[in-house]
Amino acid sequence: MRPPAVLCIGGSDPSSGAGIQGDVRTVSSLGAHCLTAVTAVTVQNTSGYEGTEPVRPRVVRRQIESVLGDFEVGAVKVGMVYSSRIISAVARALSGTDAPIVADPVARSTTGGVLLKKGAIRAYAETLLPMARVATPNMAEAEALSGCRGAGPRAAAEALARMGARAVVVTGVRRGRLVTDYVLDGGRWGSSSSPALDAEVHGSGCAFAASLAVFLAGGDGLQRAVARARRHARRAMLDSVRAGAGLPTASAGDAHRLLAEAVRGFCEAPGSARLIPECSTNFVLARDGARSHGDILAVDGRITRTLGGPSAGQLRYGASKHVASALLEARRAFPALRSAANVACDTALLERMRSAGLSVLSYDRSKEPAAVRERGSSVRWGVREALRGARRPPDAVFHAGGQGKEPMVIVFGSDPGDVLAKLAPGAQANPNMSARGR
Repeated sequence: MRPPAVLCIGGSDPSSGAGIQGDVRTVSSLGAHCLTAVTAVTVQNTSGYEGTEPVRPRVVRRQIESVLGDFEVGAVKVGMVYSSRIISAVARALSGTDAPIVADPVARSTTGGVLLKKGAIRAYAETLLPMARVATPNMAEAEALSGCRGAGPRAAAEALARMGARAVVVTGVRRGRLVTDYVLDGGRWGSSSSPALDAEVHGSGCAFAASLAVFLAGGDGLQRAVARARRHARRAMLDSVRAGAGLPTASAGDAHRLLAEAVRGFCEAPGSARLIPECSTNFVLARDGARSHGDILAVDGRITRTLGGPSAGQLRYGASKHVASALLEARRAFPALRSAANVACDTALLERMRSAGLSVLSYDRSKEPAAVRERGSSVRWGVREALRGARRPPDAVFHAGGQGKEPMVIVFGSDPGDVLAKLAPGAQANPNMSARGR
């Protein structure tokens, strides 16, 4: 069975955070085939926007017609269109398609560039909006298209619906500590809120619109597709990476995918159940620049032993305290460490790791100061003690137990695949993961 094909129309972003490059990453990560038509070449990076070179409208139209004539397109996402002439070319090329169109009327980039000329707003409203199955403006874009400035997201969405959009999602409306998406579909209202993130992320809007197109192409109804796209976009923001000197860039949900596949590999590995301690196992992954437990992706409810074998909960940021604390402490000395898991203190595991030349360190819990125990910072103290004088990153840190505390091993790695390879060498995870030891 062929994967659904999604046509993404928009500008090229050389930083690969948004635009066509971001669309390709998002669509591909969700298992669909991404077709593209470039409307403009932008000059930008994560720190700023320097310029735009629009593609000739005739070339834009020919790109679209070429792929529509060759592929069965399940959905179309329209991003940056820049000018009235390009809008007209896109509309003409799409006039014969039955695929649902997601119109993402990007007016400005997070890096400060103009993506839709002021003089093209009317053409967009009159030409592309009536073709859209759903429009996904942010609040500023919704106001600019509708002319309803200061009237709020509902009034703006209703105005856009009167202008022809079958459905409207006004995204990322921030009120205090919450950010809300407002959905208007055929006269029915809905909304969904979540805690606002502290930092602006380059490419988050593209991730939402592109993933929405994928889910529509896969046959989801609009309400379900919006909910799934919202979860994907938030995950992309949480998993963002500060690859350049400026804004962090939305990912394709790589952190969740990598950790989920490593957790699955651990649960399916022969003999893994015996490695799960009485307090259960957690498997964690630090986001870029992690500073607190909230920056650590972990298994909510941990990995537990059941009659059917190891069972894992869902992944959530902030779901670990014990293993997350150990990883945060280890990263202070060795920032390249991004993942860790705790297991029972298994002699065979430790011997195998030593035989492989891995760094296995330990500490004595009987020497833990009372003040540390009272503060509840035993794990960080223990890792700090074990790393005293260490010249290379630890592959494992263990202790032999203490009063009321079972013996424990924490295995560290550069990514979840690295940790999994040290825990269960025969386990299979994503083939693109690192599976090396040091």
